[in-house]
Amino acid sequence: MAFNNSNLIRNINFLYNFFFKFMNNIKIDLLECDEKIMKKEKMFHSRGLGTVWLLNLKRLYNIFSEIKKKKNYHFIDIGCGNGIPLIYAYRKFSFKSYSGIDFQKRYIKITKKNIESSLGKEFINKKIKLFFSNASNFILDKNKSYFIFMFNPFDGFIMKKFIKNNIKNLIKNNSVVAYCNYLELDQFKKYPCNFHIIKKYKLALIHFGIF
Repeated sequence: MAFNNSNLIRNINFLYNFFFKFMNNIKIDLLECDEKIMKKEKMFHSRGLGTVWLLNLKRLYNIFSEIKKKKNYHFIDIGCGNGIPLIYAYRKFSFKSYSGIDFQKRYIKITKKNIESSLGKEFINKKIKLFFSNASNFILDKNKSYFIFMFNPFDGFIMKKFIKNNIKNLIKNNSVVAYCNYLELDQFKKYPCNFHIIKKYKLALIHFGIF
């Protein structure tokens, strides 16, 4: 069988993730979560859990770095799952603070274990803050400008609530959303924001307010 571009991209992403996890002593990853498990755990509005390709987060950060004063921004992972993107952001990027939220307690526990093995137990809730919360009622700090990372964590029902609850703060603080696998992109188009889209990788960097 011919080795096409999609095979090549998949393998490059896999190797990049593998070496980052290996070099940072990250031992717990989350693979695809099937629909039966999601229904059993009442994750009716959640997307299937899967591997976040860290190179895609890096691509979005690179675009962000070209247009924003990144030192004034706070990184937050909405639906942090295994915590790997959160650890990656702390290791590779430059933000004022780092945090993650998830509505599943076991994912918060996994994130804590990965942070502890990679960075040290003292980093948990000091250098990296974790919140056990549902995105549908999570309110961002009104005094912070955010770089919000999302790996397609939930459907339009939750996305609509999250944006509506935080839209004033998002606009006021010129926050951005780094959105991978952007299935709910239309939810953002109802508000004053601009888009940098990379169709090849299904990536969007969404800017709110004046920039």
